[in-house]
Amino acid sequence: AAPPRRARPASCPFHIPVAVGLLGADGKDMALRVDGADGATTVVLELTEATQTFHFKGVTEKPTPSLLRDFSAPVVLEYDYSDAELLHLFSHDSDPVNRWEAGQRLAMERLLTLTAAVAAGAPLALDATFIEAQRALLTDAALDPAFRELALVLPSETMIAERMAAVDPQAIHKARRFMRGALAAALKPELLAEYQANQTPGPYSPDALSAGKRGLKNLALAYLLIAPGAAELKLAQRQFDTAGNMTDRAAALAALIHSGAPSAKALSAFYRDFEQEALVIDKWFALQASAPSTDVAGVRALMKHPAFTLKNPNRARSLIFNFCAGNPSQFHAPDGSGYAFWAEQVVALDALNPQVAARLARSMDRWRRYVPALQTHMKAALETVAAAKLSNDTLEVISKALAN
Repeated sequence: AAPPRRARPASCPFHIPVAVGLLGADGKDMALRVDGADGATTVVLELTEATQTFHFKGVTEKPTPSLLRDFSAPVVLEYDYSDAELLHLFSHDSDPVNRWEAGQRLAMERLLTLTAAVAAGAPLALDATFIEAQRALLTDAALDPAFRELALVLPSETMIAERMAAVDPQAIHKARRFMRGALAAALKPELLAEYQANQTPGPYSPDALSAGKRGLKNLALAYLLIAPGAAELKLAQRQFDTAGNMTDRAAALAALIHSGAPSAKALSAFYRDFEQEALVIDKWFALQASAPSTDVAGVRALMKHPAFTLKNPNRARSLIFNFCAGNPSQFHAPDGSGYAFWAEQVVALDALNPQVAARLARSMDRWRRYVPALQTHMKAALETVAAAKLSNDTLEVISKALAN
């Protein structure tokens, strides 16, 4: 007889170190007096019980808490910040992790509101308070350029989708595009100034400061080319033509492609210069696959390029995977054409490389999270693949997706 199963012990609280700071109304860190700490601006509270209380002494005004500074523990910490508190942290927090997080939360809440407005057919607007907070951070020369770049990048369409009960990729795309356009229009003088101020003349250097300047400069360029005039297009073309490193040249090419302006000459020049560099050509395909203007017909045209073959896993990933995973508005086209294309490619890849095909098949394993109209097309595509003769790897993914 099998031995009796031992009862599972009751779970005990983990020991969680939470680094905390308090910001005053002036945006400065308060000197903290708690549990032996006297005058420090950041203290680590040792959580060892299910419920604990800590008393801070000498606090004469309501502070804004900066919690889990420096990501002091690998946990998800929930705190119901008000919009004003998040703006205060985004504008003043001395801890870069929390300052970045505050900016992401501010942007996400507005993106979710805009997405709901798009779905409801309501007017779209972006509040001046958020725009001014972005302006202040963009132009704060005391901050590291690399941090400014990271803090100003908006949550991706995929991240927005993760926050929605029923995912509407078209509404998400329009909402995010509206926010980027509104910021680009409002901050155009500052973006141009930062683009010029963060040039890195001379020989290429991989040092952190130069890399940060390139990142901020290229972020500014991407914003300037959202609705470009002749001057902005000339700026991007000049960077593309004169860049002394791949970072700047690829960024200029991406900005030109995503601007919607004619970019065939730049694409041809880039391909011609790096035709013998396989990894760079993978990048060339990926940039085009993820462009919002690239639909299924555009991907099919790229598949006819002499440099493309499904037999090369990296080449398949650079084009097909980037389209399915990195171009949500086109992959999730309302007519279902993206899903039909996906079904074709999963079956074709399965005959060549089942592991790669199974990975591509995962693009649809959460299909029930999407709006009903898309679910219908997605289920049909999954059933089309399921009806084909598949490898065990791919069949397992498809079967589980349909069963979910």
